[in-house]
Amino acid sequence: MTTQAPRSWRAGALRRVGSATAAIAIGALVLSGCSSSSSPEGGGDAAKDIVNLVTPAQPESLDPQISTDSIMGEITGPIFETLVTADADLQVQPMLAEKYEVSDDALEYTFTLREGVKFQDGSDLDADDVVASMNRWTRVSVAAQEAFAGSEWTKVDDTTVKLTVTSPSFLHLLYLSQVSTAYPAILPTEVLDKVGDGPIEDVADIIGTGPYKLTEWDADQKVVIEKWDEYQSRTEPSSGRAGAKDATITEVVFNFVPDASTRTLGLQSGQYDATTELPFDSLDQFKDDENIVLDTYMVGPINLVYSDDASSPFSNVVNRQAINTGLDRDPIMLSAVGSKDLYDLVHHNMTLGQKSIWDTEVGKADFNTVDVAKAKEMLAEGGYTGEPVTVLANKDYSEAYNAAVVVVEQLKGMGVDATLDAYEWGAFSEKYRERRSEWDLVVFPFGTELDPTQTIGFLPTRAGYFDGPELQALLTKFRSAPTQAEASALFDDMQSWIEETRPMSRIGDAHNVYAANKDLDPAWFDGHFMWWNAKWKN
Repeated sequence: MTTQAPRSWRAGALRRVGSATAAIAIGALVLSGCSSSSSPEGGGDAAKDIVNLVTPAQPESLDPQISTDSIMGEITGPIFETLVTADADLQVQPMLAEKYEVSDDALEYTFTLREGVKFQDGSDLDADDVVASMNRWTRVSVAAQEAFAGSEWTKVDDTTVKLTVTSPSFLHLLYLSQVSTAYPAILPTEVLDKVGDGPIEDVADIIGTGPYKLTEWDADQKVVIEKWDEYQSRTEPSSGRAGAKDATITEVVFNFVPDASTRTLGLQSGQYDATTELPFDSLDQFKDDENIVLDTYMVGPINLVYSDDASSPFSNVVNRQAINTGLDRDPIMLSAVGSKDLYDLVHHNMTLGQKSIWDTEVGKADFNTVDVAKAKEMLAEGGYTGEPVTVLANKDYSEAYNAAVVVVEQLKGMGVDATLDAYEWGAFSEKYRERRSEWDLVVFPFGTELDPTQTIGFLPTRAGYFDGPELQALLTKFRSAPTQAEASALFDDMQSWIEETRPMSRIGDAHNVYAANKDLDPAWFDGHFMWWNAKWKN
């Protein structure tokens, strides 16, 4: 993969380490700080190999095939496994499959399963589980519904399954190997028979084949996963999400703490051992802390999404283009992350770390022009007459909330009567997805996606999906590209659609800061801690 040039931040030198998804380029920065405890008596009990992680938001669901919450992927990644996965070099490798073959016409994929693999309920993994899991995933996953439309998974024998697709596509193995959100986890047939295509709600039904099992979900408080002693690991050297998985940490506790200051104090006192979401405005408090290691990573874009509800002035594309013309992105991102070294401005839908495969000049010349006068003229042309406008925001993620505050002020500068409406994650998520008539714009922290079809403008269940023959022809052409190179060549057309319809305005790409006790060796970080192979040093 291609990573960004190392950036200088504060007094530390950055190093870049590998990523298991094409989306993330991780920069590591070691700082000193003021944590009061790094001993086994701290947040995690090193003697018992327990880690206490703190995070700002809990998931709505732990269903790996349906949920699009990033925290879901963080929690369930060690619980569930997939047929194939990606190694540290982003190459597809078998996981639950022993091997796989692709037909010459790329219309059939045959997977031979590993023998002796068990689920955490003690049942054996077989072809029936895989077929049931994968056919459900193609129906319920936001990513799979389009990329695998018309496909079918069938059983060849007890240890062999076949995927038949309608046309070749570079997306097939790409999606099958990703473990982030709405991913192709393999579950027992008994669970799938029980839940059907509805979300898994019973904690007892969160059953995978991975090295950790779910043991507790205390709503609004914590989720606990524990080492599963019967796990059957692969034997190849560990690489990214591929190869051997050695569960040394016996228990990981995900503590849900929305308040940023409480998370900060908990890290300083040793109550918590790690976080993937260190509040940006608390970084100075760790400046002289010798017991905390801070690393930075590119987490994903912050976007301004426009409501497509007919009652909103932004159902008119002229008004959407007007706001895009007047936005000044640097002050917004500085407020979001606190440093010019912790964000990128990228004019298209993908990220700077994906430049080797997703890059275009389309839209670059008109990006971030900061023309407020022209924005006012366009709003008048679009029929905006000063009616109140609601900007929806999320309180739990400080970078998105802080960005929204500045967006509201900039909207007022364009003559828009804007008001901020902020909620904690659960209420925010419901309102964003299901109640578009109650907001006009939303500042949303997105994860980094594998391909453009998973971004705003191309998602049928999200705001900004302006369906019609032109869009469907574009999506069909893109998804049918047999190779990554051919798909990359079509990125100009995909970005042109965004520029013309303006479903959202890209604000900037935020780099998050994660922190860990200096005695905790996470082994591998990919936007989340990978708890297998992690260990306490002392």
